[in-house]
Amino acid sequence: MYWTYLVITYIQLTMLTYCKVVFPPIGALDWWQNSIIYEIFPLSFKDSDGDGSGDFKGITEELDYLVDIGITAIWITPFFESPLESGGYDITSYVDVQHIFGTIDDFKDLLNAAHSKYLKVIMDFVPNHTSNKHIWFEKSVNNETDYADYYIWKDAKNQEEVLKNSSIIPIVPNNWQRICDDASAWIWHNTRKQFYFTQFVPNLPDLNFRNEKVHEEMKYILNYWLDLGIDGVRIDALKHVYESENMKDEPIIDSNMAVNYNNLNHIYTTDQEEIYDLIKEWRLLLDDFKQNDSTRIIMTESYSSNSVLFKYYTSGAEIPTNFNLLGDYHYTPKDYEREIENWITKMPVGATFNSVLQNHDKKRFPTSYGSELIDGMNALSLFLPGVSIVLYGGEIGMEDIADKINYAKGPMQWDDTDNAGFTNSTNEPWVKVHPDYITRNVQTESYDPKSYLNFFKSISKLRQTETFKRGGLAMDIFNDAVFVLNRFLPGHENYTLIINMDTNCTQNVRLSDQISNLNLLAVVVGSENSNFNPGHSISTAEWLALSPGATIVLTDSISTDETATESKPSTSTQLYITLNVVLLCLCFTNICIL
Repeated sequence: MYWTYLVITYIQLTMLTYCKVVFPPIGALDWWQNSIIYEIFPLSFKDSDGDGSGDFKGITEELDYLVDIGITAIWITPFFESPLESGGYDITSYVDVQHIFGTIDDFKDLLNAAHSKYLKVIMDFVPNHTSNKHIWFEKSVNNETDYADYYIWKDAKNQEEVLKNSSIIPIVPNNWQRICDDASAWIWHNTRKQFYFTQFVPNLPDLNFRNEKVHEEMKYILNYWLDLGIDGVRIDALKHVYESENMKDEPIIDSNMAVNYNNLNHIYTTDQEEIYDLIKEWRLLLDDFKQNDSTRIIMTESYSSNSVLFKYYTSGAEIPTNFNLLGDYHYTPKDYEREIENWITKMPVGATFNSVLQNHDKKRFPTSYGSELIDGMNALSLFLPGVSIVLYGGEIGMEDIADKINYAKGPMQWDDTDNAGFTNSTNEPWVKVHPDYITRNVQTESYDPKSYLNFFKSISKLRQTETFKRGGLAMDIFNDAVFVLNRFLPGHENYTLIINMDTNCTQNVRLSDQISNLNLLAVVVGSENSNFNPGHSISTAEWLALSPGATIVLTDSISTDETATESKPSTSTQLYITLNVVLLCLCFTNICIL
């Protein structure tokens, strides 16, 4: 066993010296390990009944479209019963659906239709808080015995004085702050005469996970939806689920600045150790529902450090969502290289890489990068190994709408008819459609071979090749502006992605200057602004003029059949095999000497 470990370690080190970063080729895959997960905000996807709001039937109507563009799983943001005061994350019942989306039977129909098309369905699960209109909270406010401690209640520092004189202002228990509006996280409730705790906004009181009854409630909820057939859960705001019991003030970062959320070190309100046990608890529950070797997955949302998220892996989460590539500013190739390398080379053994470059909480690609890089960013998202999490409408280059709250949640743009085909009624959509829908929509782009949509489909098809399913990853940077990624697998085609991330200047690069052992390459697909067309042959020794934002995908196979999985090994693959064989022999020689 010891010698086996040495051999494996030696081979892994050999891989890492082959190029800057290598994601080692892997073996058999579970369904989720090479998935494209498509985030759907149901209110904005498709309105089937003409009320101006998206619904379950609308999603069901468009499942064939999702299959066509290569999606393998859909993640639906919260659709539970809710007053919709906080985007559906304000839940009043976890086992009922919001009527605006339809009925529970409509959801079952969606689930069955998705499964019939081999699409998995992931449900957003919100354990940290409920709506203040939830029956649990109402009973807790009234101090009913079974619900008194369902939420986090604390006395005022001057509790006795407040009870004696209602005109005295209650003093909060500590300096803990809310995330969304830089105010105290403690809200005084006149009925119960205590503060309740909320990490987000006043209408979202935090549940008390130190109460075993809350655990049992959550297990019941998970069992309910798993029984219906969901394929996994995306756990919202997981880092916030537990708070320290000591109730101490959180350390102030800069004493010269006002106390607000960003000026506190959140050592008592986030990333508490008990979270790992909670993941293990839910992992065991989901494993009880594993059928036909189909894993029910745990996906998590926590904007936490890698060290914390890596413990999510080892606690039982398949996809601790990697937000390191999701920025509010224009990332450079060096930024991406650093963040990808930091995750891939340090994540636990056996873990699966994942990436998200767009979601409902952040600006869409065109806002951060401009339209020139829509193809490039979509390609990067799909080209990386493991799980790719994409936002609805990203495939057609949708832009943020002019709404300060719902900027990334505009109605899906299906065609160039009124309201972009999102609704076919005279009722206005719940929020305005972006005015560019006339040209940027699914129908129009379907007929344009150089559209964002068809570029997305070309890359997503490559993910069905063995190289993308199980292959390694290498990265290079040219001129500080051109990001080059290579996916390789011995015995199969290599694929190379080139993105000019400079949206202002043309970049001239010659691949052979930094990448050896690749000779003649063929273009698989090029963005509209690249001037490279499928089938065009390129020598790595020639200079490539990459216009601003230009993106191209190349292969070392002369055939441009994107679904091919068998070919003659490329020269780079042959070199890779040769190096490993030679070094493996050296390794065994060293072992024999020892």
